[in-house]
Amino acid sequence: MPTIEERLQALEREHQAIEQEHIQLKKTIELQTIAIGALVNKATLERLNERYDKLFEALIAHDELTNRQLAELREQHSELDGKVVGLQTEMRQRFTEQDGKIVGLQTEMRQRFEGMEQRFEGMEQRFEGMEQRFEGMEQRFEGMEQRFEGMEQRFEGMEQRFTNIETILAQILTRLPENPNKS
Repeated sequence: MPTIEERLQALEREHQAIEQEHIQLKKTIELQTIAIGALVNKATLERLNERYDKLFEALIAHDELTNRQLAELREQHSELDGKVVGLQTEMRQRFTEQDGKIVGLQTEMRQRFEGMEQRFEGMEQRFEGMEQRFEGMEQRFEGMEQRFEGMEQRFEGMEQRFTNIETILAQILTRLPENPNKS
């Protein structure tokens, strides 16, 4: 009979052998799981690849459409830029023309205002001359008025003289006999 030590050693060897077997079984199971997973993943990957291919084709088609539309928009943008530049140039030219016309009109208006100012000055001088004439006429009228007053005074004086002469004549007539031949 084997001794306890020998049995213990035999059990330890068996235990190690079982453990190694267990480790190998674990590795085998792991490898099989990986292999099965790989098979499943490969089929899944192929299905996913098909879907991704379809998605990529759709994205590529969309990208091409977007690129075409973008190219058209750029072309339209370039055309619009050209039109805007043309309109800006045209507007600048029109502004320049308008500036020239405005300057011309301003010059013409200044000349007209100067002409009007000269006319007003001439009219003012005429009014001053007329005013002087009216003042002269007023002085003449005052002189004539004074003359008329003097003549009026003379007429009054003459009237008084006539009245005095009439009075004297009336007195003389009253003193004279009624019939001048009788005496």
